[in-house]
Amino acid sequence: MKKNFYVSVMAVMALGLATHASAVDGTITFEGVVNDTTCTLDTNSQNMSVLLPSVTSTDFTGANTAANSSAVKFSLNATGCDVGAVSASVLFATGGNVDSTNGNLNNSFAGGTDAQIRIYKADGTTPINLANYGESASNKGNIVSGNATIDFYANYFSKNAKPSAGVLKTSIQYSMQYL
Repeated sequence: MKKNFYVSVMAVMALGLATHASAVDGTITFEGVVNDTTCTLDTNSQNMSVLLPSVTSTDFTGANTAANSSAVKFSLNATGCDVGAVSASVLFATGGNVDSTNGNLNNSFAGGTDAQIRIYKADGTTPINLANYGESASNKGNIVSGNATIDFYANYFSKNAKPSAGVLKTSIQYSMQYL
C-alpha cells in the first residue's frame, strides 16, 4: 500500500515538473503618445442629426436588404489636433440601440417603422457591424494640418421582406481618439 502511495506522489510531482517545463515566457510592450493638446470635436459634428430621404416599403428588394436609395454622407470632424498626432479613429458604442444580430441601429421611436439604419464606411458600400467592437473601432482617418475628418454613410435597412410604414429615429454614442 505504501509503495502505491509513493508511486502516486512521484507521478504527481513529475507531472508538476512537466507542466512547469512547458511554460512560455513573453513580453508585453505598451506604447502611447502624450500630446500637449487634445483634438476638439467640431461643434458642427459633435451632436448632429442626419436626415435621410423618405422612402417607401417598395424601395426594399426583400429581407435583409438596404433601401434602393442613395446613402447619406455624414462626417465627424476634429480640429486643433497636436502637431505630432497623425491619425484619428472613431469608436461607436456597441450597446444601446444596436441590434446585436446584424449590427444595425434599431428604431427607438415608439410605434415607428421596423426598418433600421445601417452605417457604412467612407467608401459608402462597406457596412459597419456596430455590434462588433473590432469593426466599430476600425474607422480611421489621417490628421492633416491639425484637423481630422472621418466620413461615413447611412441608409435604411430592413430585416423583413417589407418594412412597416412609420417614423424612424435612432442614435448612437461615439468617441474620437487620436495618435
